[in-house]
Amino acid sequence: MAPGLGIASLSLGSFEHHTLPAKLAAAAHAGFSNIELFDLDWWAFRDSYAKEHNLPASTRDGDSTSLFAAGALGALVQSFGMTISCWQPLRNFEGFINDEDTRESRAFAKGILDIMPALGTSLLLCCTTSTPAPKTSGDLERCARDLAWLADEAASYDPPIRIMYEGLSFGAHRQRWQDAWEVVEKANRPNLGLCLDSFNTLALEWADPYSPTGTLSPDVDEKLARNMDELVARVPGDKIYFFQVADGRRMDPPMQLPTDPSIPRIRPWSRGNRLFPLEKNLGAYLPVDKFADAVVRTGYTGPWSLEVFNDSLADPSSTVPESHAQRAIKGLRAAVEVAYSRPGAGADAGPSFPLLLC
Repeated sequence: MAPGLGIASLSLGSFEHHTLPAKLAAAAHAGFSNIELFDLDWWAFRDSYAKEHNLPASTRDGDSTSLFAAGALGALVQSFGMTISCWQPLRNFEGFINDEDTRESRAFAKGILDIMPALGTSLLLCCTTSTPAPKTSGDLERCARDLAWLADEAASYDPPIRIMYEGLSFGAHRQRWQDAWEVVEKANRPNLGLCLDSFNTLALEWADPYSPTGTLSPDVDEKLARNMDELVARVPGDKIYFFQVADGRRMDPPMQLPTDPSIPRIRPWSRGNRLFPLEKNLGAYLPVDKFADAVVRTGYTGPWSLEVFNDSLADPSSTVPESHAQRAIKGLRAAVEVAYSRPGAGADAGPSFPLLLC
């Protein structure tokens, strides 16, 4: 049986030019079964809904206007035959030094948790903070304490909400899946797990958009193989709550390093040059297949979902949601087919749709 195929709403066009209903329609038409609800898309929908229905402007998520809007959005998604796989991302949540900053971050998170039952989703993505020191710390005890609080709060909802923690490749303190996993292990909550993102790992461990070779070193394949073996050995499949898939464009000529020291070196490439899997005609070159193989080997059986940032999403043309949805479903189906067709992948979990190579 094929895993559920999903896409992040952000990957169907920027919220400035493309409405969430238009993106939902494109995703459903392409054949996606679920959608990740991106924060900016949610807030644009919430505020538009309030204006259209003469409701007071929402001042925080969890207030009455946001709950009305969340219920309407949940119903709209269902009308397209889809579900909301998760709300994402909860940014800059953990590791604050100042108690007031911690209080504010927890109050914001509580508001997001409050709207999730109305949206019809019970999975929240929290990415590692990008707020640098001295405001935050990557201290394991501090981060685990914050994630344990979030998981405990989430568990009190009906239905209980699960929290997934993701290593952001340009995070302030924690970038790798290992960095996120040690926090999950330390917090030790039954509803706390990992979100794995192929781009975030491969951008750190394999690729270099500033190098003529496109890679970090001549031995990157061997290093990646060891990294993936470690993933399989350390992380059980049932603690992986979500798998995000994205490829990346090889930069020819190489990019120029940012001159602003506050800009992480990976972020410009990450924000403007991700691609859907196997879009080799557009320059895709990351070994997404190696990462996907490792995820399958852990025993993971959950959804595969696309999270792709690209400059093309800012195109105001009305064709953007539909064209990106069609590109996306083609690439994701091909990636799943390739992963489950390998020996030892597990035929019972494999896909039932035709192979569509890009």
